[in-house]
Amino acid sequence: MSSKRENFRKWWFIPRKPSEDEEHRHVSFLELFYDLVYVIIIAEIAHALAIDISLINIGKFVFLFVIIWWAWLNGSLYHELHGRDDLRTRFFTFLQMFAVVGMAIFAHSAIGEGAMGFSLSYAAFLLIVTYLWWGTGRHDPVHRLLSTPYSLVFAIVTIIFIASAFIPHPWYLITWGVGLFLSLLLPFVLMFLSRNNPEMQEEMTRSSFRKPSGVERFGLFTIIVLGEVIVGVISGIDAHHLTWLIGGATVIGVLIAISLWWIYFSFVARRMPRLELIRNFGWGYLHLPLTISIAAIGPAITNVIVHNEEILSTEVRWLFVGATAVVLLSIAIMTSTLQIPDYRKQLFLRGRIIHIVTAILLLILGIFEMNSVLFMGIIALLLVTPIFWGIKAWIAILTKQESK
Repeated sequence: MSSKRENFRKWWFIPRKPSEDEEHRHVSFLELFYDLVYVIIIAEIAHALAIDISLINIGKFVFLFVIIWWAWLNGSLYHELHGRDDLRTRFFTFLQMFAVVGMAIFAHSAIGEGAMGFSLSYAAFLLIVTYLWWGTGRHDPVHRLLSTPYSLVFAIVTIIFIASAFIPHPWYLITWGVGLFLSLLLPFVLMFLSRNNPEMQEEMTRSSFRKPSGVERFGLFTIIVLGEVIVGVISGIDAHHLTWLIGGATVIGVLIAISLWWIYFSFVARRMPRLELIRNFGWGYLHLPLTISIAAIGPAITNVIVHNEEILSTEVRWLFVGATAVVLLSIAIMTSTLQIPDYRKQLFLRGRIIHIVTAILLLILGIFEMNSVLFMGIIALLLVTPIFWGIKAWIAILTKQESK
């Protein structure tokens, strides 16, 4: 019996401690596989928005995306801090995937007839994460300073979501909002409490986004939502009624997706955030409005292509320019949280100004009513300047690398 237990322990390890630093760790195939289930669930809520873009449905989309993003963040952060290449990590990762698949099944009508299924699926996910965070403190007394409050709050939020499954509309939405607010606020409360507790502050720093693998994970999630822009382009095409106008709109839609990719991966991706906790957590949380907005552009493009010869509705027009502007503003603010070498600070400062000015011009564009394809073409043209500055940043990096 003891021999079997020893053999089992070779494959089932305790959670990795944050102090066991793996500076050169790469994102694993397991993490990439885990992210795939989020492709499905984001596609579901984006498709629901594309069918009927209204102020209420945009609000629903944002609310559900925040829940989904928080689930992804916790699953990813746990693996980043405590995951190993062992059976335990694989088992609990796959268990989380089952819960997220359950959320995806009900995501299309989560705020409606699918509310019970979605809330119970999310509660199942939270229960798994609660156990995992509790386990880190059980095996690592130093980390208990963080794992105990995390486990307690996650347990409370889990109960809230279970209870919400049996509460009528619209009250269950209020309980979801309370649970989500508690979850999102938790890291900032711990950051505030750590100011007078050096041990907690050290553990917070050790558990922050400070390794290239964690930064890479955010870049990969951004690619997932950028994929939704491409999906939005394809969803708007009717192959049986393909015209030159639709073809042109398709090309512009793909160019916008490429533009957003170029801007983000020129200024933000693979750049480490600062170690100061407020800037470090700010960098991570800024990816929330960034990814929500990128994902929302997909449904907007779908409607532009479908109604290619019509004047855009007010809701579609403002969703398009508003989401694109938020992407640029998020990147602009995010650059102030990065570790930028002195020789590139002026370049990034000018880039920040360009992003802000372009975002303002986009919002001004939203005032005017015009043909759908012309509207999308102007947006693509406005993105040319940030792209040009992104090319300059890219060339500056390559030049510096070649000179070493």
